[in-house]
Amino acid sequence: MNVRLFCLPYAGGSARIYAEWDRQLPDWIDVTPVELPGRGLRFHEPVRTRLDDLVADVHRTVTAQLDGPFAVFGHSLGAMLGFELVRLLAREGRRPEHFYPSGAGAPHLPTRNPAPQFSDAAIRSHLAGLGGTPRELVENDELMDLMMPVLRADFGIADTYRRAPDVTVDCPTTAFGGVDDPEAPPVDVLAWRRHVRAPFAVRFLPGDHFFVNTARSALLDQLIATLQADPTRSGVTRR
Repeated sequence: MNVRLFCLPYAGGSARIYAEWDRQLPDWIDVTPVELPGRGLRFHEPVRTRLDDLVADVHRTVTAQLDGPFAVFGHSLGAMLGFELVRLLAREGRRPEHFYPSGAGAPHLPTRNPAPQFSDAAIRSHLAGLGGTPRELVENDELMDLMMPVLRADFGIADTYRRAPDVTVDCPTTAFGGVDDPEAPPVDVLAWRRHVRAPFAVRFLPGDHFFVNTARSALLDQLIATLQADPTRSGVTRR
């Protein structure tokens, strides 16, 4: 039986960041990137500046496509959204086969390197420092003017997000981290254990905050290995 893998983007990112995953994963994993308002195909929709509103939007998108077993992957801001989504779905009796928070410290921890919330130039400098956006895009004034409302909203939600240590999810969870990630160092990723009341594992991959791109093949192999634990999914072949 297939499993649908919902993929949530990092701050400022669109569903396009997962565009290549479908080609690299086996046929029984249905990669389903989630587009957030204000970017990509939803560029003309107003951005969400409040966590609850953004989670509600993600919930509507996901539930409209729930047609069988599913899993949730989220990187950085996407990990926080994934955590809230999994908790919300659990209250409706819907439990994912696996949850994958990636590139994010545990929900009870403060942001290591909060983005400035003042000048556009400071936010652009912060974005460049993260390393996941090509410099030619960061230096493109027209593009940055278009993206600034999204960046301000996403960074604002990410940097103020916090949950108590006893707020948990009850599904198998694997947290991913980059060994050289200053935004979510290993000690912060390990702390996800406090928020999981189910089998839990941590996997560290080479790279910084955007190991999700630079170590993609190793990451996807880990996703396959955990989801393939279901014996009905033997005989995996890549596309």
